Amino acid sequence: MMSRMAVSVGIPLGIGLLFFPFFYYLKVGLKIDVPTWVPFIVSFFFFGSALLGVSYGIVSSSWDPLREGSFWGWTEAQKNWPVFWQSLRGGESRKN
Repeated sequence: MMSRMAVSVGIPLGIGLLFFPFFYYLKVGLKIDVPTWVPFIVSFFFFGSALLGVSYGIVSSSWDPLREGSFWGWTEAQKNWPVFWQSLRGGESRKN
């Protein structure tokens, strides 16, 4: 899980952080007037992707402690997503 999270969170987060000096270089070094919304949208996209990477890293791990998960965790994610959504909805069924 940690290696998958390192990749799925680290890459978008790193790219998002690298765009700040890039936009600074465009504005100060090359004197290109970059609209304020462009760095905002770019950082929103990459930081949002990092947040999705955290979710995928958790859901794609094997929740069975006796079984090793696969490398990418796709089969585990397919099994765990319905359980995750069902737990958000409040379990099996609520009786008042």
